Amino acid sequence: MRVQRLSVLLVLLPTLASAQDAAPPITSLPPANTRLFDAVSLSRALVPLQAVRFDSTHAQVGSQTAADMKDRACAGCPRKNLAWPLFDTLWVNVMYNGINHARGHETAKVTPKTWWANMKSGFEWDDNDWGTNQVGHPYQGSNYFTGGRANGLGFYGSAAVAAFGSSTWEYFFENNRASFNDLINTTLGGIALGEVFHRWAWMVRDPMSESSKKKELIAMAIDPIGGLTRMVNGDAKRVAGKPPTMTPSSIRYSLAGGVMWQGKSLDQVDGQGLVIIDMAMAYGNTREKRSTVPFGSFDAVFSLGGGQTRTGIRGRLFGTPFGGHYQFNVLQTFDFIKNPAYDYGGQGADLEVGMTRQIFSGTTLWMAGAGGLTMLGAVNQLAAPPEPEARTAKRDYDYGPGFRWSGFIQMSRQSQPYFTIGYQGYHVAVVDGLRSNHVLQRLFIDARIPVRYSFAIGVAGEYFFRKAYFFSGSNRTDESPQFRAYVAWSSK
Repeated sequence: MRVQRLSVLLVLLPTLASAQDAAPPITSLPPANTRLFDAVSLSRALVPLQAVRFDSTHAQVGSQTAADMKDRACAGCPRKNLAWPLFDTLWVNVMYNGINHARGHETAKVTPKTWWANMKSGFEWDDNDWGTNQVGHPYQGSNYFTGGRANGLGFYGSAAVAAFGSSTWEYFFENNRASFNDLINTTLGGIALGEVFHRWAWMVRDPMSESSKKKELIAMAIDPIGGLTRMVNGDAKRVAGKPPTMTPSSIRYSLAGGVMWQGKSLDQVDGQGLVIIDMAMAYGNTREKRSTVPFGSFDAVFSLGGGQTRTGIRGRLFGTPFGGHYQFNVLQTFDFIKNPAYDYGGQGADLEVGMTRQIFSGTTLWMAGAGGLTMLGAVNQLAAPPEPEARTAKRDYDYGPGFRWSGFIQMSRQSQPYFTIGYQGYHVAVVDGLRSNHVLQRLFIDARIPVRYSFAIGVAGEYFFRKAYFFSGSNRTDESPQFRAYVAWSSK
């Protein structure tokens, strides 16, 4: 309360001083009808109080001082600090090492002797299970990345923090040799997931609202390291607007639920329907405008049910329009796919060229083609190798780099898609595991009819296909068609 009173005095004193400066000389007598506290004088004196907040433990005036703004790019931006992100990686690694200790993992027993042994040794390909390597390590990497973002670092500075955290984990917090696949998955996967979590949390967070505390807790569930950092350094209590770069040009959500039928071929579809849920988010618009802000726009999808899972992220690193209707983008990608035909996970990058045209009144056509590289892809192993030692002790999937390509056609009315056809392809050249080349493909068609209140009913078909070419000369084909009927809701 004392601080608030001082704030009021600091606001009032300059106003009163300026009023005195403007007064007539002391030798002049004021007019008889002049009043010291008339309505006009009082209103002029009280105008600055509109900027003072008494509904919080801190005042807006106090949060905008020069000292408080030091090292901040904007009023709502975190203070830039190079040391704290490195400290964050240390305690995050200690935490995960402690969890592994509690789970009885032998690899968690580290000493200076194991540190030295790891630094002298080269890399290896580890044999952790699929979920740990393709989901767990990218999530751990996102903790390093968001620690950098919460301490005022940009996208690329935080990417360096993710690489630092991944490297120190591999060398100093596990007693086995540093894993090459973990280093890539933790770093690149952590960058993609981390920036999505960071921006998603800022969509929820609203420091200017009366329910800011509740929203801060929800945001911390999305981005734990960012939320904890804001609580420790006091930013969670500051009254300031969101950073301008954390406000997307648009945001669209889509949620669908329905029944799916799948099989091993087009003529062997299971008659039993399975429940499936699809979620999608379009943060900004990757199909238009020039942008050099990494992940200033991105698309994220998640699908679960019927024994299959799919998570995909396409974040724009750079984009520019050309030729009137065309758009060129550089995208970072993250994929995690499980279905009866194949399991695939990968970190990649795409170059995309798209075109947008209005074909009817209110109806827009979007077409795009993309191609790029998979820095490291994982694919489930199909057949037993001819020699037992050719396969790792536990792992039932293989690693390798490769290529990726895709194409999409979509028709939308009033920004709501009603017909989509798309194709995605992935190539994995196995370098660790059963030596082979895998070509994975997905073809899908989706059609929906708007009903009411942003709801729509739709049908969709997907066809997953995998062709594996083994170095031994043999090959194998796997396929899985899927059909679904659903109800969807989309934000406007």
